[in-house]
Amino acid sequence: MILIFTAVSKQNIRDFESGSIGEAEFINILVESERIGLSQIDRAAHVLANDDEFSEYYNIMGSGEILAGGDGEALIIDPISFEYEDDEDGGGFEVCDPAVYMTNEEVKNAAAILADVDENVFREAFDSKMKKLTKWSLLNRKKKALKESADDIFELLWKELDALKQFYEKMAADGNFVVVFSIYEDEDFE
Repeated sequence: MILIFTAVSKQNIRDFESGSIGEAEFINILVESERIGLSQIDRAAHVLANDDEFSEYYNIMGSGEILAGGDGEALIIDPISFEYEDDEDGGGFEVCDPAVYMTNEEVKNAAAILADVDENVFREAFDSKMKKLTKWSLLNRKKKALKESADDIFELLWKELDALKQFYEKMAADGNFVVVFSIYEDEDFE
């Protein structure tokens, strides 16, 4: 899954919600707007949260209001449908997440949450998490693999976290809202 964070104006949100602009036009605004896509930001937030399920760090992933058009239907950018055959009933399912939007106040709050997180702070949280993971692992080969890839994992997570931090800082300063939605990749379901 990739989380997409896209800059929009307050007026863009109002126009879409009131029905002044339709879904296709709004999606076009999202396509043309400044945005970033992050595939590991949930893991970076989990590292910072330090096993506190109510940590404010989870707010950086885009909590907000569900975005709905003038018809009241939630905006779902990229639903993925699956069909399967079952001896009993056959059927399928769809994986989709509605887009949410963050007001500029919520964007400023997310930027403030990350304001004091620099590479050193994140490294400390990451190293602590890695110690827990290797301590809890019952398999020696898993411990070894974690230790061998720790620096690569850190770099990937830090790169995404820093990109999101910079994005939120810019969006907060520019007065923008942020629309957040998910795009799923085939390997998410393998």
